[in-house]
Amino acid sequence: MNFLAKILQLKQTPKHKNLQRQLENILPFKPQNLSLYQEALTHKAKNLKDKNGHKINFERLEFLGDAIIETVVSEFLYKELPLASEGELTVMRSKIVNRQHLNELGKTLNLTSLLNVKLTQKQMGHDISGNLYEALVGAIFLDKGYAGAKKFIYASMIDSHIDLEKLDKKISSYKSHMIEWAQKNHHPFEFVAHNDTNKGKNNYFKVNFVLNDKKISQGRSSSKKKAEEIAARRAYYIIQPDKNGQTQKN
Repeated sequence: MNFLAKILQLKQTPKHKNLQRQLENILPFKPQNLSLYQEALTHKAKNLKDKNGHKINFERLEFLGDAIIETVVSEFLYKELPLASEGELTVMRSKIVNRQHLNELGKTLNLTSLLNVKLTQKQMGHDISGNLYEALVGAIFLDKGYAGAKKFIYASMIDSHIDLEKLDKKISSYKSHMIEWAQKNHHPFEFVAHNDTNKGKNNYFKVNFVLNDKKISQGRSSSKKKAEEIAARRAYYIIQPDKNGQTQKN
């Protein structure tokens, strides 16, 4: 350890040392630039700024981490699936890096427990765990380079959570799946959206999935897009569409 590193180590507060210990439990290496990880685990609600007035929170590192994850996963799929087309590789990648999967990874690592501000789940948002996972990857990339980020992504995501055979059968978007199936088999369909203003102050959407002029299912969410996905997923399990265009109701 050089002289500067020794000085920095001496100046670490108990809080910093605690964060470093926690990070060492989830990272396959010892973090060097702790300030990067502090930024990755800082929520915008903390309203912190540096001496130049720039905001300090995880969002910029989240942006960077998102790009690194896509690159590492793309490289992995390119090598593992030599016969797959560009379109097939894109679909497989979307199944791996979708928001739900990233949220699950962030929850497995319990990243919200490392946030330096106490917030309710509603204040943090539904996707906070996945956002923090991406931000953590961004911090690792700046601290340890591409090789370090790749090592972490393989350890936390690829080696332990990806089964390509099962993934190939997984539906990444029920809405896209139902649209493709209905169009291919000439079934008229539509997603009919309504504002749902009877549930408090927040604006919600109700979306009905209508197939062959008959309402099949309904989804409800604060996001129209999510409500459509919920309605499509419910429709899929209700009618169980097969490849020949037939429906098999439970």
